[in-house]
Amino acid sequence: MDGADLVTEGIITMGSVAEILEQGKYSESAKVNAAVRVVELFLDSDRILFVVGTKINEAHQDPNMPVELEIRRNIIKKTANLLQEKYLKEVKIQYI
Repeated sequence: MDGADLVTEGIITMGSVAEILEQGKYSESAKVNAAVRVVELFLDSDRILFVVGTKINEAHQDPNMPVELEIRRNIIKKTANLLQEKYLKEVKIQYI
């Protein structure tokens, strides 16, 4: 995508980001993928602002999907809490 620094599938990447932050098993030698790149951005930042859309994505409401695919608000809240408590980052969430 022209002009974008990072394009991902969204909730799947953010779920992986939360998992990496929770496990604390991030290392610079980790396999570089979108989730690792996001974690690197977070850990290199003092302040993080999440701007979260509130539109319902019907694909994430399917009860047959894996449990790991939580609703985006829960993933963002979990990630924000981890960044604040474990990594001492200043985090704000804005819903639009």
